[in-house]
Amino acid sequence: MLPAIRSFYEATKVGQTAANPAGEAETPITHVKVFHKQYPRFPHIALPEDEETGELTELMARRATERDFSSTPLSLDDLARALRACRIVDNEREPERRTYPSAGARFPVEIYPIVFNVDNLVPGCYHYDIAADALEVLWEKDLSHEAIEIVSPYVSRPAVALVFTAVIARAEVKYGPRAYPFSLLEAGHMAQNISLMCTKHDIGACPVGGFVNDVLTKIIDLTEHEIPIYVYALGSPLAP
Repeated sequence: MLPAIRSFYEATKVGQTAANPAGEAETPITHVKVFHKQYPRFPHIALPEDEETGELTELMARRATERDFSSTPLSLDDLARALRACRIVDNEREPERRTYPSAGARFPVEIYPIVFNVDNLVPGCYHYDIAADALEVLWEKDLSHEAIEIVSPYVSRPAVALVFTAVIARAEVKYGPRAYPFSLLEAGHMAQNISLMCTKHDIGACPVGGFVNDVLTKIIDLTEHEIPIYVYALGSPLAP
């Protein structure tokens, strides 16, 4: 891993005691309570009204973050649906084509499902083999006592945590230090696919950034060339 990437990763990861503190400077009120920007003094051009309807439009409107899941196990079918939102769609092409974009088609991001409560799966840590469309068993172990570090203290009863990692060297060979932000962008593309798939199948989903990096590195047994960058929690939604 390039020193510039290692330095930035170490400076921005979350530790086990607390999240990284914000700067001491007072934050402007417009940055605290206003989450869009406008230029009221400049001319506005209204965009045409959109009459489009359809499944994608409806899914985007319904998408929501769920932080409290029920104790009902997630089905293996639903886990498979979520994972297949990030799949290879043309492996005959060189480079292969997937359901999400990747800078230079380097595909540095891997997914490791950490299972807490999924039907027909022993709790533990798995790897999603995207080429074989299969789960590889890394550890069979109840990791629920580490769920707060793996996911977040603000997510209740997750059935599975999809841990996104970046094998930085795959992108470094082409993009150097930009491999890190490109990996983050790729994980975001993948997570949006998963989010829409979960919305379609009524799977509770929550994107998470408050995981403890070193805990995930230890659980998955990552080398220094692979780093955790994102977590997506899934579970059975609470009854309305």
